[in-house]
Amino acid sequence: MPIARSTFAGVATGAVLLAGAVGFGVGLPKVVDEPDKASATDLPALPDRLDDRFVALAALTTEDTGGTSSAEELKTVADGALKSESEASSNLAAMYDGAVARSYIDAKALAGAAQSQARPAQFAVTVVPGDAGLVIPSGPFPIEQSGTHYELKELDGRRCSLIWSEPLDPTTGAPTGAEPDGSNYQVECRAERDGLTYDLYSSGLKPEEAVQYLDLVLEKTASDD
Repeated sequence: MPIARSTFAGVATGAVLLAGAVGFGVGLPKVVDEPDKASATDLPALPDRLDDRFVALAALTTEDTGGTSSAEELKTVADGALKSESEASSNLAAMYDGAVARSYIDAKALAGAAQSQARPAQFAVTVVPGDAGLVIPSGPFPIEQSGTHYELKELDGRRCSLIWSEPLDPTTGAPTGAEPDGSNYQVECRAERDGLTYDLYSSGLKPEEAVQYLDLVLEKTASDD
């Protein structure tokens, strides 16, 4: 059964995630020249595949989607992702003298989207030279309002922001009291290495998963930067 076109429409542009990736630069001062600061030439090439679950949107194959998508649909996804990534990188490069951004999707969940209609988890990875500053996308103050929560945390040594909603009963709309799962979270985590800042902005991952994939990005790019 082909994946619903509405599902592809949601992932083709990468709009939500890459808007977040661009957003992490908003409101921060332009980085000034520093003698020891890494440059655009030091930026790593972000991989097509991080593991057997997360694949770059622009690199999806019919095998990744379990044969449920056509080459035409995947080309639409790839073209949209490349356009968004190029625009995001260009915007951030003007602020940080260089940037690379790439969007990834849970390919395994995408393959089953036709049956579940659930939106697969996605995240954007952005790398810029220098220290990108504070991780406070919604300000410094915790928020607890109408079942929505915002908090800042350090998780396994990574600075993160968490926005999450309480699970609701689909019939009554009342909180169920259940533990939130990945679909309830938007998480941003950041790390610095060798004069570069790595930012991961996710939708659909639990906080510990976001940290895990940020660390995996660092591992996969260790020989490049």
